[in-house]
Order: sequence, then C-alpha cells, then structure tokens
Amino acid sequence: MAAGNNSDSDQCWDQWVRIDEETSTTQIFPLLMAVPCLLANIAAIVTVLCTETLRKQNFNMWVVSLALADILFAITAIVTNVLQIYNYRFENENNKSFWSTYNMAVSYFTFIGMNLDRTFSIKKPLQSYGQTDCSFYKKIFASWVLALLPALPYLWDTTMPWCERHCSSCPDMPVENKPLLWWHIIVGCLAPMMIIFAVWVVIFLELRKTTIAVKADSRRDKENRHVITVMGIMTLAFIICTFPLTINLISYAIWRPSTFMWLSLSYTACFIQSILNPIFYLGVCKPARQAFIALICCRSYGS
Repeated sequence: MAAGNNSDSDQCWDQWVRIDEETSTTQIFPLLMAVPCLLANIAAIVTVLCTETLRKQNFNMWVVSLALADILFAITAIVTNVLQIYNYRFENENNKSFWSTYNMAVSYFTFIGMNLDRTFSIKKPLQSYGQTDCSFYKKIFASWVLALLPALPYLWDTTMPWCERHCSSCPDMPVENKPLLWWHIIVGCLAPMMIIFAVWVVIFLELRKTTIAVKADSRRDKENRHVITVMGIMTLAFIICTFPLTINLISYAIWRPSTFMWLSLSYTACFIQSILNPIFYLGVCKPARQAFIALICCRSYGS
C-alpha cells in the first residue's frame, strides 16, 4: 500500500503511540536489561580470549561472535531508548531500522554458522580438525556479511520517511511496506529457523551412528557431545525467545496493528535471550565455567 494513497488519519500513528506511552515502560525496561546483558557477554568474551584452550576450539569463537552481536544489540537499545526518552527524533528512520534489523540478523546468522560448523565437524571430522584459522574466521565474517540481506532493503524504504514528514508519531517498523516486511520475515526469520531445524535433523541422525573412529576415541566423542549439548541448549533458547518476534512480524504483514505493545514484548524476549546466551554458555559448558571461575579467582585455568 503506497503511502501517498492514504490519508493522514490512516497513515499516522499518534493515537496508539500515546496509548503505549501511557501504559508501558517500553523505553525504561530495555535500559535496565542492557546492563546485565553487557556484563554477561563481556564476561563470556573475556573468559574465552584469556584462556588458550578455549580459544583453540571453534565453538568458543562462535560464542565470542555471538556475544559481540549481543553487545551491539544492547548498546543500540541504550542509545535509541535514551534518545527517545528525551524526545529526540531521528533525521532518518531508515538508518535506525536498518541497524536494528542488522543487529538481530547477526544473531540469527551466527547461530546458523555455529550449527553448520558443528555439523561439518561431525560429518567430516578430519577436514574439520585440519582447517586453518583463516578459513574458520572467514565463516564468522560471512555470517556478519549475510546478516545484511534482511537489513539492507530498509535503507530504501519510503513509508517511514513519509511518516516522519507528515505525522507527529511513527512506528519503528515499516508496517505499510508489506513487501519489505515479508522479505524481513522470510530472509531474516523463517529461513534461518528452517536451516537450523534441518541442521539439527542431520546432527541427530549422525549421533545415532556408531563408527569405529568413535569407538577408538571415546574422549573426543564425549567432548563433542558435550559441545553439542551446550549448543543445543543455546539454540533452543534462541528459537523460543525469537519466535514471538517472528509471529508479530507475520501478523503485522497481514493486518495493520492497532498497537505495538506485543512487538515491544517480543523485543524484550530477544533481550532476555541475549542475556541467557552467556549465562548458559558459562553455566553449562564445563571448560568455560572452570575457566571463568579461575579468572575470577585470579589463578591459571587448570591449576
């Protein structure tokens, strides 16, 4: 639906914005959650980078990449909500929407990379252990680049700039631009979830196989299954926490919303997931937990 074909009363969002501001704490709550999010993810990064044995394992470096994405998400939430508290209006809403979408997409594509990399190590263990650091870091870089796919079209959206020029209040999503919303939903939400689901089907089938190599190296198999367990817990939490956002985006692509309260709650769930990632990693992953405790106690890991 083109913006120019609607009246101001149909296109503007002043009424629901006033209702949301009177009945919710959508600006204050993210600020309160940003602090534990930053601290937890910084703790995970420092633990990995300060422990040589953890740095040598690919899974832990994927966790570092995910923690960096969560830190960017928290910083973005702090900046945007502080500016909104002081009634600051962005000169270009497209840039804000692009950056917010990109932050979320990085987490999606990092989880895809993490799961695909573990699947590769299960199906092709010799090739996996023999890959160079350069080739591995290219995979992490690729996940950050691919996250641009759902975000870049926001830079060319015309509905939000129209709202900025004609309305006193505007939504944070281009709900009038249905093709853009569906692109975001398919490329940034549904496709990543389907890929992750397919990867776990492959992992499940591979773990049921018992090979001679596995029997000969039970220690490596035990470590691999422990990593898969940790990754599975983190991936399941990610899917559960981001699923409400996907549902809300789909509903907004079909029906024009009367409020963004549910979208705000969906982003809150995503924020909670950004806090849970490092907590699950440091709490469930035994080597990471031991390294973190050693770091706090100012002693060498393994001593």
